[in-house]
Amino acid sequence: MKRKFIMHVGPTNSGKTHMALRALAASNSGLYAGPLRLLAHEIWERLNRGQIVPLGMEPEPGSEPDTTINMDVANETGSRPTVRKVGHAKYARQCNLRTGEEFRIVADNAPLMSSTVEMASFDKALDVAVVDEIQMIADPERGSAWTSAVLGLPAREIHLCGEDTAVPIIQDILKATGDELVVNRYERLTPLEIQESSLGGDLSQIQKGDCMVVFSRDGIFAVKAKIEEKTGLRCAVAYGRLPPEIRSEQAALFNDPKSGYDVIVASDAVGMGLNLKIKRVVFETLHKFDGQERRPLSISQIKQIAGRAGRYGLHGQPGGFVTTLHKEDIPTLRRALATPAPPLSCAILDPPGHWMENVSQVLPLKASTQALLEVPSYVSGIRPPFRAAAQIRLDQLSQFIDTHAKDLLLSDKLLFKNCPIQWSDPVALDTLAQILHMYSDTIRVELDAVLSVGPFMDVLKNVEGMMPDRAKARACKDALRHLEGLHKVLVLYLWLSFRNAMAFYEADKAYELKARVERVLEWCLRQVSSHGRSDVAGFTRSADKLEYRHRRKARVGGRDWVAGVAAAKTVAESDSVITSSY
Repeated sequence: MKRKFIMHVGPTNSGKTHMALRALAASNSGLYAGPLRLLAHEIWERLNRGQIVPLGMEPEPGSEPDTTINMDVANETGSRPTVRKVGHAKYARQCNLRTGEEFRIVADNAPLMSSTVEMASFDKALDVAVVDEIQMIADPERGSAWTSAVLGLPAREIHLCGEDTAVPIIQDILKATGDELVVNRYERLTPLEIQESSLGGDLSQIQKGDCMVVFSRDGIFAVKAKIEEKTGLRCAVAYGRLPPEIRSEQAALFNDPKSGYDVIVASDAVGMGLNLKIKRVVFETLHKFDGQERRPLSISQIKQIAGRAGRYGLHGQPGGFVTTLHKEDIPTLRRALATPAPPLSCAILDPPGHWMENVSQVLPLKASTQALLEVPSYVSGIRPPFRAAAQIRLDQLSQFIDTHAKDLLLSDKLLFKNCPIQWSDPVALDTLAQILHMYSDTIRVELDAVLSVGPFMDVLKNVEGMMPDRAKARACKDALRHLEGLHKVLVLYLWLSFRNAMAFYEADKAYELKARVERVLEWCLRQVSSHGRSDVAGFTRSADKLEYRHRRKARVGGRDWVAGVAAAKTVAESDSVITSSY
């Protein structure tokens, strides 16, 4: 199949996704493949509602553009965005949705599909495909999904949207495939200005419309409390452990001038998938704890986060500003924004399951999981620009599978290896151990038994009991970590049910509970803001101080729950958009 690739590349706020979405809306058959289920869900909604004006058509006279979309969209001149606030029937396209935890069928023969990259289907010829955030092709954990999309999508026209750093890699790949490539480069629609000075460490200088960037969950709440105390401004929050749905709600509160939320305190979760009316980005620091040590942010990370300031069309004054909290970081910020980000060095490849099955047949019978997973990097004939995927925390992951899943089929082991959990989180590992024990014993995994590994349900019920009584709302901050963990357990269960519905048979119950948790989480965050000025110290309480009756020790899968939660304090030092977001 002779394919035409069209790359739309540029900095944040350049409108690079605009033409790709319009081409998709105009196609006879097509696919959107993005990095986050939140984005896939948004595109699915907007296509079905007729909010994206197809290529070759003009917006209805008098219809109002929608500047709340979480994509980088505006037209070539920046004057008439063609995503509309109210959909029109003549633009509406039937589109199904497929992500790691849900499949929504609008029509059996719907011509369009919106999905996460990992769930993209390669078995049907298409007119147009759109692959978003193409620079993630080099991500060591998820990059292989983008590589597979570039190599395998059977579409006549494929639009790749993202950073300019991905262009050389795509050029190299397409030389081998013989496909055509057109590169469209976009400039930022509004200027980004580095302020002359930092805030001098003074949080009272935070202003309405600011985004304060902090790289740890506990740090986010501590800084939020100090800002509210010193300025009287109310702060929304966004961080990686927060469910995408709640991050989106917090963004909406910040964007709404009538909500009373004037500032947002966030991790690098602001860098992707959130539409924010930010006038100024303020970096608390230019270093981030990566799970092992504090490292300086890359040029690409600094550019992507800083570029969120002054998004086109989101507030009256053009442009955006960026600065730092501390004086010593200003020179580093200036150098980073003035330096082109280096091109990506590779595209990640992950061997398919059948290849791993073949390898397992030639290894000794008692070979460890680690030996199996290390084989691709030693024996596969991968040449540049490709590189074999490197499994993060391979020792820990392999030991866990050999301990809890040694008697399972290889296909099951590979399934659980790829499931959406944070392997550095002891509580997540306790949960997965419980799942593996039930799966190994009975093949049937009961949701209530999974949730019994910790105080999840007691915490949820306790907070629901507080909701009518706002006087008790300060306790919400202590419940947030458990509610976040509960939400991730439910996402894990749904992800597994999507792949093995017979074993994980309570998906409907998990969906209902997930919606319930999201409502409680949103309420908790609102109460934390409204009470933050009078109770600053509580925000940094360590994770091992549990105030609920499940503080008793419960041994699950050879681990101790209380010890596990205490160990999770280390995990909390780092916050990012978790790779399981799809």
